[in-house]
Amino acid sequence: MVIAETPRLLLREFSSDDVGALAEIIGDPKVMEFSTNGPCTEDDTRQFIDWCLDSYRDHGFGQWAIIDRLSGSIIGFCGLSHVELDGAQETEIGYRLAPSIWGQGLASEAAGAALEYGFSHCGIDSIIAIIATRHVVSTGVAEKVGFRIDTRTKYRGWDVLIYRKRHAVTTGAA
Repeated sequence: MVIAETPRLLLREFSSDDVGALAEIIGDPKVMEFSTNGPCTEDDTRQFIDWCLDSYRDHGFGQWAIIDRLSGSIIGFCGLSHVELDGAQETEIGYRLAPSIWGQGLASEAAGAALEYGFSHCGIDSIIAIIATRHVVSTGVAEKVGFRIDTRTKYRGWDVLIYRKRHAVTTGAA
C-alpha cells in the first residue's frame, strides 16, 4: 500500500519480497553507523520487516520502504515507530538511505512525507527524532523538516539529542 508520494519518491508498506533489497542497504556499516543495532544480516532484515508489518496492523503506521520513482528500486526506509524514552511512550521518526543517493535531499523529502502522514492520517500530535550527538547529517535532516532540539539524554547507552516536532493546529477566527 502506498502511504505517500513526493516528486521523487514513494513511501509504501514493506512486504516479505523486500528482504533482499533492504538487506543490502541496512547491512552496510556506513548506513548503520549511528544505529544502536548496527549492521543487519538478511535474517535481521526479515525480522525488521515482520516487525514493520505488525506495526502497520497494530498502530496504522511503521517504517515504510522508500522507492525511487524513476527506477522503482528500494533506496531505504523512513517512517514512524513507538518507542519508550526516559519512561515515556513516544512516536519516533527514523530514516536510513543507501549511500549512493546521499546528499540529494531525499531523506528530508521522505521524512517530510512521513511526518505529514503521521500528523494528518494518524492523529499524532508530537513526533521525536532520536539522534546520536555526533550525527551531524541527521540533525540537518531533522532541522530541515521542522524539528527543534527538545533535550539531551542517553538512549541504549548512546548520548543522543532528542528533537521534537509538534503538529501545528490552525484554528479559524469566528
